Amino acid sequence: MQQLSVRDHSAVCASPFTRWRGGLNVFHGSSGSGRVLFTGSNFEKSLGIGKSCTCLSMSWSDPGPTAPAVKTKPKKKSWNSTGKSRRGYGWNTEQGKSSVYQIMSPAAAELVRSLQKQKDVDGLWDALDSLPSGRESWSDLTDCVMEIRNQQNWLLVIQILEWMLQSKQFRADVVCYNLLIEAYGKIGQYTEAEKTFFLLRKSFVAPTEMSYNMLMGAYSKAGLLDKAERLFDQMKEDKYIPDLSTYNIFLEVLAKAGKYKKAERVFSEMKANCNPSAATYTSMINIYGRARLPEMAEKLYSSMRDSDCPPTLYTMTALINAYAKEGLCEKAEEAFHNIKALGLEPDVYSYNALMGAYSHGGFPAGASEVFDAMKDDGIDPDQVSYNILIDAFSRAGQSEEAERVFKIMKDHGFQPTSRSYMLLLKGLLRAGQVMKAENLIKGMEADGRKPDTFMYNSLLHAKGTRGNFVEVERLFNVMKSGSRSRPDISTYNILININAQAGFIDKAENIFNNLEREGLVPNVTTWTSLMGAYSKRKLFKKCLNVWDRMIKARCVPDAATWKVFLASCNTQEEMDEVTALTQQYQSEGLRKARNKDHNYQ
Repeated sequence: MQQLSVRDHSAVCASPFTRWRGGLNVFHGSSGSGRVLFTGSNFEKSLGIGKSCTCLSMSWSDPGPTAPAVKTKPKKKSWNSTGKSRRGYGWNTEQGKSSVYQIMSPAAAELVRSLQKQKDVDGLWDALDSLPSGRESWSDLTDCVMEIRNQQNWLLVIQILEWMLQSKQFRADVVCYNLLIEAYGKIGQYTEAEKTFFLLRKSFVAPTEMSYNMLMGAYSKAGLLDKAERLFDQMKEDKYIPDLSTYNIFLEVLAKAGKYKKAERVFSEMKANCNPSAATYTSMINIYGRARLPEMAEKLYSSMRDSDCPPTLYTMTALINAYAKEGLCEKAEEAFHNIKALGLEPDVYSYNALMGAYSHGGFPAGASEVFDAMKDDGIDPDQVSYNILIDAFSRAGQSEEAERVFKIMKDHGFQPTSRSYMLLLKGLLRAGQVMKAENLIKGMEADGRKPDTFMYNSLLHAKGTRGNFVEVERLFNVMKSGSRSRPDISTYNILININAQAGFIDKAENIFNNLEREGLVPNVTTWTSLMGAYSKRKLFKKCLNVWDRMIKARCVPDAATWKVFLASCNTQEEMDEVTALTQQYQSEGLRKARNKDHNYQ
C-alpha cells in the first residue's frame, strides 16, 4: 500500500484506498469521501479476541520496498470465562479485556498518559508525528494501543490505528487492521469496519481468519445477520479455514436468527475440524433454549460432560434459561444447584434465570423465594430481577403483588423501563383492572416515557372485549396522533376482531378494506378475524370466499383459521368441503413454505 503522510491531503484525496482525517466520520461527521465500500462480503468481531496479549502482538518492520504478504493462520485461543452473562443468552464475552496482565515499559506508559491527555484528533496526531522511527518506538506504540484497547477506549484506539495505517515511520501489519476492524465494530460503526477490511484486501497485507472473525462480529452486533452468514460462506470460498473463534461467532449469529437446524449442521461441521470449546457448547445450548427444545439442550449438556469439557457459569445459566422458557422449575433448580457442585458461584444472571423458570411455570411464590435467596447470598438484584418478579405475579393474576414489587423497585432507585410498565400493564389487564391500567399509562407519560403501540393495543383489546366502543374509538385516535404508538397490523386485527365478535360485520369489513390505504398487509390473524365475523353467523360461503382470497394472497392459515372455518359449517357436506380443502392445501406443500417463513430451516 502506498505510504502517505497524514498531512499529505492532496495525495490522500487522489487515492481511493487511503484513509485520511476528514474521512473519519465518527469524529468529524463527514461522509468519508475518498473511501470505497467493499460490497463483496461482510465481516464481524471475534468473540475470542483479547484473551491473550501474545495473540495480538504486532511486529515492526522497516518501511522499505514492499514484499509480498504471506498468509498466516493465527493460533487458536482457548475460551476465557472472564465476562458477563445475559439472561436469555446465558453468556457474553466482555471483549477488549485481556486475561494476561499487560507489562509496559516506562516509555510506553508515559506514551499512554500523553495520548490520553490530547483534546482532539489534531493534537493526538501531532504527538504521534513527533515519535522517532525505529523498533523501540514501534514496540512502545503497540504496547500503548493494547493498553488502551484493554481499557476499552475504542475511539482513542481508532484514532491511533488510523494514524498508524498512514504513517511513514511504520508499516501497519495485519494485526493493526484487525484491531481497527474490531474497534469500529465495538462502537457500532460496521460500515467503517467493512471499509477497513476492504483496505486490508487492497493492501499488500493478507487478511487472516481473525480479520474475517472481527468483521463478522461487527455485523452480528449491528443485527446484520444475513451479511454475517454470507461472510461465513465467502470466507470458505476464499480458501480460509474457519477456526474455533469463527465457529463460535457464527453460532451466535445463528442463535440470534433462530436457525437451530442450520446451527446443528454447522456444529457437526465444526466437530470434524476442531474440538468445541465451552463457549461453543454454550452457544448451542442457547440456540436450543430459544427454539424451546430443552430436551436437546439437556442432551448436549450431557455430551459436553462426556467429552471432558468443563461447563462454565455461562453454560449453566444457558441451561437454566432453556428450562425456564418451558417453565421446567425442577430441572432449572437442579441445574442451579449443580453450579456450586462444579465449584462455581452463581451470579445475578443465574438467579434471574431460575426466577424466570418459576415465573413461566406459574409459581410466583417460588420466584419470590429465589429473589430473597439472591439477596441473602449477598447479590444485589438488578432491573431484570424486579421485572421477572413483576412478570411472575402478573402471569398468576396477582396484580396487587405485581404493583407492590413495582413500587419497591422504584423505592430502591430503579427507574421503571418500558418493559417494567408493559409487564405490570399485562398483569392489571389480566386481572380486569382496566382503569388502573389506563392510569398506569398516564403515569408513564407523566414520567416522561411514551407508551408504545403494544401497550395501547393491550388496552384497546381490553376495552373492546368489554364492549366499550366509544373508548376504543378514542384510544385509536390517540394512537394515530402519537409518534411511538402508531397503529400497526395488530391494532387493526384487534379492531376487526372486536367488531366481528360484536356482530358489526360491515364495520369489520370496512376496517379490513382500508388496510391497503394504510400501507399494511393482512396477516393470518387478520384473515382469520374477518372470517370469524362470518363464521359467527354461519355464513359458510362468505368464509369460503375469505379462504380463497387468503390463499391467493399466499398467506398461510394456522390452527385458529381451520377452527373458525369449520365453525361456519351448517351441513356435513360443508364440513367435507373444508376437509378436502385441507388435504389440497397440504398436498401443495404450503405447510413447508410456512416452516421456511418461520426460520425453522
